[in-house]
Parts: sequence; C-alpha cells; structure tokens
Amino acid sequence: MDTFMDKLAQKMNAQEIIKANSAAETAKMEQLQSQVAEYENLLQEMRKVHLKTAENTEQVQKVLQESLQKIEEIQATGNTQEDREQLLAEIKKQLEEAFAHTEEFQHKENVKVYRNVQAAMIEELNKQTEVLTERQQESCKKQKAVLPVSICILLLVLVDIIINLFNITLVF
Repeated sequence: MDTFMDKLAQKMNAQEIIKANSAAETAKMEQLQSQVAEYENLLQEMRKVHLKTAENTEQVQKVLQESLQKIEEIQATGNTQEDREQLLAEIKKQLEEAFAHTEEFQHKENVKVYRNVQAAMIEELNKQTEVLTERQQESCKKQKAVLPVSICILLLVLVDIIINLFNITLVF
C-alpha cells in the first residue's frame, strides 16, 4: 500500500512540477519582455530630451556669440557711454531670456521623464501584484485539492497501523 501511495505521489508531483516550472518560466519571460519594452521607450524619450537640450545649448551659444560680436563692435566704434550701456543692457536682456528659456525647457522635460518613469514603475508594481495574487490563489486551490487526498492517505495509514497493532486480518 505504501508503494502504491509513493508511486502516485511521485507521478503527480513530477507532472505538477513540470507544468508549474514551464508556466513560471513563460510568465517570467513575458514580464521581462514587457520590462525591456518599457525601458526602451524611456530610453528613447531620454534621447529626445538630450537632443532638445543640445539644440538649446546651440541656441545659447549662438546668442553668446552675437553678444560678443556686439561687444566687439562697441569697443571698435568708440561710441558714447550711453550707447554702450544701452547695448550692454540689450545684450544682458537677451542672455537672461535665453537662459530662462533653457531652464524652463529643461525643467519641463525633466518633469516629463520623471513622470514617465514613475508611471512605468507603478504599472510594473501593479503587474507584479497581480501575478503574486494569482499565484497565491493558485497555491490556495492546490492546498484545497491536496487536503482531501492527504486525509484519505492519513486514514489509510491509521487503519493499517490499527490493523497491525491488533493483528486483525480482514477478509474481502
């Protein structure tokens, strides 16, 4: 009787283990593929932000070069003090506008990237929570299915022990 129970338990366990392993590997592969896709999207967005930042840097450099040219013109022409102050004020205003625009743009893009990363992390957390909940429910179902079998096995073992203790012979 013990041999029969052992064979039955081994057969069921091996098949269940194989099925569970393949299901777990498939789920993990799908999860990793979705993570890779999300990370690729985030990297694409970061590259876009980097390109826009480079464009802004070029614009700032252009404004700086124009400002330097105006300064050189002022020095070369020997204009009056008022003309120089007016041109310097104009240059200062242009530089302040360029820097404000660049800072505003960088802040907006950084906020976008932060929010996208945050959304991706929340989405991934929700997916993992769902997977864990499903696995917990599957585990509970398996435990419920194993309980009656375990009770039957326990009863058979107890009957066998009682029979052996009292040396009772059953005739069928």
